[in-house]
Order: sequence, then C-alpha cells, then structure tokens
Amino acid sequence: MAQSWFTIKNKVYVNWEEEDTLLLYDTENGKHLSSHLSKAIDLAKAVYSPENLGVVDWGAVELDDEIRGFIKNVCENKMGVLIDKEQYQQKPINFLPILNLQNDVERMSDIGDLVMTGENISTYLTHAVIHLSTECDKHCPHCGLFHKQTLCCSAMEQPSAMPFEQLRELIVQLAATSVQVIDLVGGDLRTYPHLSQLNTLIDQYQQFNWHLWQHIINEKGLSLDHVKTEVILTAPFEKTMLPEALQHDSDVRFHLLVENESQVEQAERMVAGIEAERCEWVPIFNGENLKFFEDNVLLSEEDILSAPISMREIFCRQKLNTNYFGKLHFFADGTVKADVNKEAIGRFPEKRVLGLVYDELTRNTAWRRIRGGERCSVCRYRFLCPSPGNYETVIGKENLCKVDLKSTNTEADDT
Repeated sequence: MAQSWFTIKNKVYVNWEEEDTLLLYDTENGKHLSSHLSKAIDLAKAVYSPENLGVVDWGAVELDDEIRGFIKNVCENKMGVLIDKEQYQQKPINFLPILNLQNDVERMSDIGDLVMTGENISTYLTHAVIHLSTECDKHCPHCGLFHKQTLCCSAMEQPSAMPFEQLRELIVQLAATSVQVIDLVGGDLRTYPHLSQLNTLIDQYQQFNWHLWQHIINEKGLSLDHVKTEVILTAPFEKTMLPEALQHDSDVRFHLLVENESQVEQAERMVAGIEAERCEWVPIFNGENLKFFEDNVLLSEEDILSAPISMREIFCRQKLNTNYFGKLHFFADGTVKADVNKEAIGRFPEKRVLGLVYDELTRNTAWRRIRGGERCSVCRYRFLCPSPGNYETVIGKENLCKVDLKSTNTEADDT
C-alpha cells in the first residue's frame, strides 16, 4: 500500500468547510462518507492542492491504523483509488472537478460593461412573472401572505392594473431574451380591463409557455387561448370547490396551499381521483404553525441525502440561486423584483428589460444569493441543500434543516 499513488475520483464532491469534518459525496449514487480525522482532512486538501495535480504519493503520508481504515473505506466504496507505483512509476494526473465559471459576474464586471449587454446578458433571463392587476373583493384569510411564499394571487388596498401599452412593450422586449415561461398573476384577473387585447397578444407570441394563475373562487368565466391554467386552492377545502370540467382537464394543475395537518387531510379528500402529478402541495407559514413546518418542511440529514445530487447541481448552488436565477417579477405599478420579499431592482418601462437584468446581476438581490450566514457557511451539506428561498425570508430563519453539525457518520451510506 505504501508504494502507491492515491487520488479521489472525479465523481466525488469533497467538502471540508465544517470544522474538523470531511465529507465525501458520490454524485452518481448518493453514497457519502464523513470523518473527523485531521489526517483525512489534510489528505483530501493535499489531493486538491494545485501542485499535486489531483494525486498524492501514499508513501509520503504519515500512516496509522485510523488513516489506513479511512482510506480502505474510501476505496471499498469506490470514492478513491490507490494506484500501484510498479504499474505507474511516473506520477499520474487526475483532473478533479473544480468550479470555474467563465461567465461569472465578477469576471464580466472586471472585463467591462460591454460583455454584460446585448445578446450576452439576454440569455440569463428565462422566466417572467407578470402581475397584471391587484384588484379583488374576496378578502381571503392571509391575503398578502401567500404570494410572499409561492406564486399566488394578491390584492392591494389601492388596486392597480398594468396599462396595455406597457404590457405589450414588455412582451416585445421579453421576446428578445431567452424567456420561455410567462406566468400571469394578479388579484381577480377577470377584472383586468384589457382581457381581449391580452388574448390577441398571447396569440401573437405563442413561442412562450403561458400560464394563468387564478384562485378557484375567481376562476369561473375567465378563459384565454393558448394558456395553461394553474388553479390556486386554499382552506376550507371542499369537493364542491372543483368543477367537474377542471377535474377532468389534464391541462389544469392544482396548487393546494396548506397550513396544518387537518387541512392536508381535507385537501387529500378533495383531490381524490385526480392524478397526483397535477397537484402541487404548498406549505404556508402563517406565523403560528412552526411545528407544522418542523414536521413537514425542515430537512433532515436523511432528506438531504435521499437522492443523488449531480456535480453540476452542486456547482450551480455554489454560484447562483436555483430558486430565483433567471426570473423577474413585473408588477402592475411598474415595479420589478427578482424576489418579491426584497427590494425592487428598478421600474419598467423607465428601464429596459436588459438593463433590469444587468442591475440584478450586479446588485444581487436574489439571483446569486447562496447559502451563507453563520450556520450554513460552515455546514458540510451547504451545497447539497436546495438554494435559500421565500420560506427562509418569511420565517426569519437562515436554514430550513434539522442537521446536527457535529453528528458524523464514518461509514459510507447508500441512499
């Protein structure tokens, strides 16, 4: 064994950010191995040291029973390999996966503004949410809270509607970007004064994947061509809420906003018989149901490791927010946000769409918000976890997990 080269396979994600802990995670099958051994951490750092080119001389490692046992475990689980020096007398090279984004915002800023304009920057915008109006007279409980956590309708005390000329100019500019999905939301969209013109506009721009979001109590009587229907359902859940036509329309999806176990049971009875893939369950935090979130939303170590996470996904989470990146909200009053819970990045049409994309990329209100903070930044699962989203903001909690940072499994686990 001493006359060997040692390397970690390039399918394995390595993290030593948590104090005194090393994590090896196989991105192909989800196996993981953790260790508190300082020699194991030093060995992993040596493998990743640029001068070693991904391979270390096993004979130069100070061996003891613990480090031998660790390496044996790594090799048996096919996360690393010992290469016999008799077969490879010349030190081999292993090109380990290293994050290197050529279009990273900091790099582009260093090069200059020209690279962040025109066709280059237009590719970053892929999803637009257009809030057409804020008028509704239904006074649903928690109105104004739902849309802070998920895509949902919302009314305002002083209703407003997006002028049609502004809407048309917005669509024209979006057509020059990489936007694929346009969500139409509002209060009661039946009150939007330009529905017939909107229908014509949608017909002209069928290259977009259009979605209309409407609460079930405001759904009846609203019909747009070439648009998929997204029906919002809130408590109390009753079977009579769902018209037969919607239940049997495979193009209609249902979004069930639930706040407790009782509502979950009611909603399950209501959608019984409807295909599961047409139903999205959305937990809603109302300020008094933290226990419900702890039981059903907060992630355990087992949840985080329940399915393989690709190296590409892990690298994405190190540089951008997969919940927000590429999406902008355009509000009826002209305000534009990347995150509905954060400050506006500008106004449309005072500023063009590409200018707003540039502002978000450089100011970073949401698109590049990664798991940082006092707790997440020292957790071995930092980039295995989903990117932070609306729940963290609304609940006021940095992390949405139940991971004990000091607990470590020294055996590789199948997940």
